This record gives sequence, structure tokens and C-alpha cells, in this order.
Amino acid sequence: MKFDRIDWGRVFFKTYYEKRSFGHLLVNFNRIWVIHVTFYWFYTSYNAPKIYAINGSSSPAMTWSATALGGAVATMIMILATLAEFAYIPTTWNNTSHLTRRLIFLLITLALTCGPTFYIAIAERNGGGGSLSLILGIVQFFISIAATLLFAIMPSGRMFGDRVASKSRKYLASQTFTASYPKLEKKNRLASVALWVLVFGCKFTESYFYLTKNFRDPIQVMVGMKIQNCTDRYFGNSLCTNQAAFTLAIMFVMDLVLFFLDTFLWYIIWNTVFSIGRSFFLGLSIWTPWKNIFTRLPKRIYAKLLATTEMERTYKPKVRLSPLTILWRK
Repeated sequence: MKFDRIDWGRVFFKTYYEKRSFGHLLVNFNRIWVIHVTFYWFYTSYNAPKIYAINGSSSPAMTWSATALGGAVATMIMILATLAEFAYIPTTWNNTSHLTRRLIFLLITLALTCGPTFYIAIAERNGGGGSLSLILGIVQFFISIAATLLFAIMPSGRMFGDRVASKSRKYLASQTFTASYPKLEKKNRLASVALWVLVFGCKFTESYFYLTKNFRDPIQVMVGMKIQNCTDRYFGNSLCTNQAAFTLAIMFVMDLVLFFLDTFLWYIIWNTVFSIGRSFFLGLSIWTPWKNIFTRLPKRIYAKLLATTEMERTYKPKVRLSPLTILWRK
């Protein structure tokens, strides 16, 4: 009776605008990009020392530092996702302050994961940086690993605490209606974690040995290669001379695409294994035809949900469920 007195504008706060654009590829899938692009950088840069070789040779410090730039790549993806997110939220203090804190943190992380590379490259070019360059490269690498794992595991919206999940009554309505998410039980959560650990564990192991490590020798040969004594009627020798560079770039892109597809492959494999295990755990036969499962579903709904002792009249399941069966078959 008092709903007309509610100030609905203060009860709920709008978190996102209803927009549809390609910016959602960054905002909603930033962790997917971080996991794949960053680890592909780690693997490829470690196996391509000739690309960042100084004076014809690559030092251990430069190898550590060049590999650690994967953390800078992950940070750049997160920065672009944060900047894109500004376009999808109302410009209120609660929203913009949250994103501004995240952006400042990401800029500091970018400096830590990218800055040492400039010093190490200059020091190595001038005759070697000694143990200081090596220590900086190792520290930069482990900071990059920590940052990448943080960005890959933690949702960006919870990086500095989830405002909606706080105990403040200010967000009580949103907790109940717009941000009410079910929590998995301990066993189900453990199974989910085990599934993704196995998927990415197998994926990263297989991708390193069968994708990236096998790519090492072509990189060694094709980096800096120039095709001689070639010409073209319209472009002269500008294109054909750099044919090896163009081919190598296409190979990098193709290897990255296969790096993405490996995740899908291992997800299908382990999802099948977990599904069979789940079926046996629930006492179901994995050989039950799908047709039987779907045709029995209306009777199961009747037995589990509709059949009660308080019904005024008793009908057979087929009679009571005939409208539901027709709708289901449609």
C-alpha cells in the first residue's frame, strides 16, 4: 500500500547502459584476451631470441625482460577494457571513482612491467649491464607473472572490492534484485576449479611443445631474411624482397589462432570426462538415448512439481500434462 511513496531513483542505481557494440569484446571478454595473448607472448618471446638480439647475440637479461613484456601486454588489454567501460556506465561518482582507481593501478603496473626493458636494452647495447640488468629482468618477469595471474583470475569489477557485495544498506535492493548471483556448493565449486585447471594445464603444456617450441627454428631462419634478385612489374622489389617478413607475420597470426583453438579442444575433452563422471555420480546411464530423456521430461515435471496431495481432482499425468507436452514438442 506504500509503494507509491518509494523513491525508485534512489532505491536502485544503474550500473550499465543498454548498448551493443564491439567494445563489449574488450569489456566482457578481457580475461579471455589476457589469458591467451599474454601466454602466447611469454612462449613466443622466450623462443625467439633472435628478434631482440643486440649486437648479434641475446643476453640472459634481455631474454628475461623481453619475455616479461607479456605482463605489459596484459596490462594494456586491461587498460583498453577499462577505457571502453567508461562508455557503458553512467558518469556518477560511484562508477567513475571505481574505474579511475583501477586505471591508476593499471598505469603503475604498466610502468613496472615495461619500464625495466628500456634500461636493460640501453645497458646491453652499451656493452652489458652486468648483474644489475639480470636482476631487473628477473624481477620484472615475476611481477609480470603475478599481474597476469591477477588479471586472468580476478574479474576486473572486483579488483578493488565489489561495492554491491558490501554490507551497506545502500546497495541492499541491488543485492536482492539486480546483483543476486547463486553461489556454488563446495563440491560443485571444487569440480569447476578442477575442470578449468585441467583444461588450461593441458592446453599450456601441449601448446608450448607442439605450437611454440616448433616455431623456434623458422623464426631463427626467417628473421632478417631478404629475398634477392627479385622484381615485380608494378611494385618493383619492395614487396618480394620482404616476402619472408610477410610470411613470418602470417605464421605468427596463424599460431595465435591455433593457440585459441587449443583451449576449445581441451575444454571439449575434459568436459566430456567430467560429464561422464557426473552421470555415474548421479546414478544415470551415459547410454540413455536423448530421445528417451526428452520424451520422459513431462512425466518427470508432473512427478516432481505438479503432483501434490492437495489437488481437488486426480487426473492421469497424460491428461494433466497434455498442454505442457504439446508446448514442449513445439
